[in-house]
Amino acid sequence: MQKDKAYYSRLKKKFSYALIFIALVPLFLISWSTSRFYQNTSIQNTTNVLSNAVENRKQVITFFLEQQKERLDELMRLYSYEQLRDQSVLERIFSAISPGSFVDLGLIDAEGKHISYVGPYRHQLLDKTFEKTPWFHEVMINGSYTSDIFLGFRNVPHFIVAVADPLRKWVLRATINSEFFYGLVRNLQTGDAGDAFIVNRQGEFQTPSRFGGNSLPIEGRHLLAHHEGTNVRLVDNFIYVSSWLKGGEWLLVIKAEAKGAYSTFQKARNLHFLAFLIASLVIITSSFLIVRYMVDKIEESDREKAIFDSQMLQVEKMASLGIMAAGLAHEVNNPLQLITDQADWIRELLDEEDPATVRNIDEYRKSAEKIKKHVSRASSVTHRLLGFSRKMETQKGAVNVNKLVEEVVPFVTNEAAVNEITINQHFQEDIPLIMTDSAQLQQVFLNLLKNSMDAIGKKGAIDITTRANNQNVIITFADSGPGIKKEVMDKIFDPFFTTKEPGKGTGLGLSISYHILQTLGGKIEVGNRKEGGAAFTLTLPIITKSTPR
Repeated sequence: MQKDKAYYSRLKKKFSYALIFIALVPLFLISWSTSRFYQNTSIQNTTNVLSNAVENRKQVITFFLEQQKERLDELMRLYSYEQLRDQSVLERIFSAISPGSFVDLGLIDAEGKHISYVGPYRHQLLDKTFEKTPWFHEVMINGSYTSDIFLGFRNVPHFIVAVADPLRKWVLRATINSEFFYGLVRNLQTGDAGDAFIVNRQGEFQTPSRFGGNSLPIEGRHLLAHHEGTNVRLVDNFIYVSSWLKGGEWLLVIKAEAKGAYSTFQKARNLHFLAFLIASLVIITSSFLIVRYMVDKIEESDREKAIFDSQMLQVEKMASLGIMAAGLAHEVNNPLQLITDQADWIRELLDEEDPATVRNIDEYRKSAEKIKKHVSRASSVTHRLLGFSRKMETQKGAVNVNKLVEEVVPFVTNEAAVNEITINQHFQEDIPLIMTDSAQLQQVFLNLLKNSMDAIGKKGAIDITTRANNQNVIITFADSGPGIKKEVMDKIFDPFFTTKEPGKGTGLGLSISYHILQTLGGKIEVGNRKEGGAAFTLTLPIITKSTPR
């Protein structure tokens, strides 16, 4: 049963959706996993850079603080208490060591009193006593101390480095240049929203934040949790990288925008998305094109199968009709033989009668002859019909094609006369014999005659020409019909190919004729005549001394 267009349309949709799904799902998963990999790699690269920066700067700051302490230790080893209490000596020492890092330098005795001082805060500090200050207490206990940022007596944020002599009788104290120290941290700041600072355990800034304030906001207190080494946190689209220094008293923090880390990733992601989009469009377009091609082929195959089934049904009908015709011919042949016998008996009886006593005896004799003549004609028709219905087994013999054509033409004479078609026969006299199967060749001739008549329709002519050369006999069937179009010329001998209207041809006649000619050792060719119409040319080898018999 022929399927409708809606069926193939649904089939195209199903196949297209299935193919697109099968192709796009793995592509999407690969794209998603690749995007995640790019994202994680970008974050990891950025955090590695920031972690290295924090670790390197931690080492620089630690070295800087240790260096300031060592400088004071060196002064304590080189100079005595008596020398350092001399203001002029302290001034010379300060002028030699102060550039870049020290703001002031002071000598303090065991009671916390300033003995000598060099620096910009002489008037504020020289008469002050530091005995009760936290830093003085720490240095007297531990021998050295580096303070947090504090205001002190000068009421200016600063921090100090102080060392005490082994006997804790006096202390050498220096104030660190804050701007120089801040510069060690400030150049770690990145981007417009980035920041870098040092805080103590209470969250108080030891170096200023670029956004101001004296201490970490509440949402930043999570950074103060103790950790070993370098810690990385991603909070609210910001990357925080931190490391404890100064024995765990200070925390160095770098804050960077995550979008800065994503910039490289976003470029790669955009390119990746573009590639994914292009690949998806190619897959979708290809899927529709491939499915359309496949379903069109399926539809064409189904259509050809339906035509084939219809043609096979017609062939079966024709085969059944052939069997019925053969049976009918056989059944008719018996009574025809009886009629012939009766006609002969009547003639014998008339020969025994006296012509003088039987009126119209001559008429009776003529009637008997006519009966025999017409019975003979009917018998020849039934015999030809039986010959065509027999199984086609090749039985070669010497054949004169001129006589063979003359035997076939009567089969179509009546039909040709009804349609006003003239059949012209142009034979070469004394044409050589060919070794072939006359029954099969008759079928070819009949097929070509029927084809020519169908092509002409009404009013026309069929020219049958025979001729021979040194090797072959050539038979041409030419008609005055419309001819054969170039686009169908190559398919004219294909099985079931027909240009006739549905129900008026099986498409098997020319195909069968082609194969019969091949079996008989000949060939059949087709072309159009200059004067119009088609011409089929049959070539068969003539009998020679080497021809098997």
